[in-house]
Amino acid sequence: MKKDNILRFTPNNSHNFLEILKRFSNKKIAVIGDLMLDKYVYGEVERISQEAPIPIIRVTDEKYAPGGAANVAANISTLGGDAFLFGIVGNDYYKDILLDKLYSLEISTDGILTNTKKNTVLKTRIIGLEQQLLRMDKENIEYIGDQFVEKLLTNLKDVDDLSAIIISDYAKGTITEDLLKGVKEFAQKNNITVIVDPKPKHYAWYKGVTLITPNRNESQKITGFNIENEDSIKKAGKKIQEDLNSNIIMTAGNIGMYVFEKGKEPIHIPAVAREVYDVTGAGDTVVAALALALSCGAGLSDAAVISNIAAGIKVGKVGTAPVHMEELQKSFE
Repeated sequence: MKKDNILRFTPNNSHNFLEILKRFSNKKIAVIGDLMLDKYVYGEVERISQEAPIPIIRVTDEKYAPGGAANVAANISTLGGDAFLFGIVGNDYYKDILLDKLYSLEISTDGILTNTKKNTVLKTRIIGLEQQLLRMDKENIEYIGDQFVEKLLTNLKDVDDLSAIIISDYAKGTITEDLLKGVKEFAQKNNITVIVDPKPKHYAWYKGVTLITPNRNESQKITGFNIENEDSIKKAGKKIQEDLNSNIIMTAGNIGMYVFEKGKEPIHIPAVAREVYDVTGAGDTVVAALALALSCGAGLSDAAVISNIAAGIKVGKVGTAPVHMEELQKSFE
């Protein structure tokens, strides 16, 4: 069925998603990008400060979780794949916490480099009254130097039998034009899928990758279009696709996903009806599931359906939390 020239994707019995999920196991996926540590401070709000009109939080708990590109790798690992992580950390206390979290998830950290001129990116979220009250970011977003670019590329090329490479770009300085150029050349030579979770400021650098996954806000910034209906979604998606010569999956929150595959009509995949607690990290879950599904031979639309279901599971969780294979299988069963 068509409406506004956008197909509605309806899975049927010929789409054996459970068989695709079984093949996730041991697929080798590289993740290159901005590594972060997410800190959550939980507390109770009982009164307002006399010093300023702000709530006083009585801290009851703290926890840490891998964030940014590290969260992408966490999702790959919990979905059954083998994650190889490449990025930069500082020589500080938070590096040790992040590495410990990654070790516990059995993520390869051999590609992680320490830069003494940077700090490990830390995002601290203060949560009270069952909602986020404040976020504090500690970061240095200067671009990494040529020596780090060369070492990251060398480490990447040392991994055999990669099925896909994910570029997790949070514009914190790890992703440079030269790094992307090197990744694309390596991937093209070895027939490896490259998926980019983009930032608008680096838009032109992504040209020629396999797949780009902008959300609606990012698509608006990239194209300058006011995206408010399916006509504008189609217009924006087609422009990005033509500019970059890549396949596009545009995520649009509670509306779902729009798949722009080269040579085909756009496809709309409706969102899964779930109660939304927290969208933090949903994009990381999407690209992880896409990479694994495509590595198993799934078509782009089927891979998008799987990632859409995975994202629906993620937004039902509070904070940065990966999706586990058992949860994904249960959704399809």
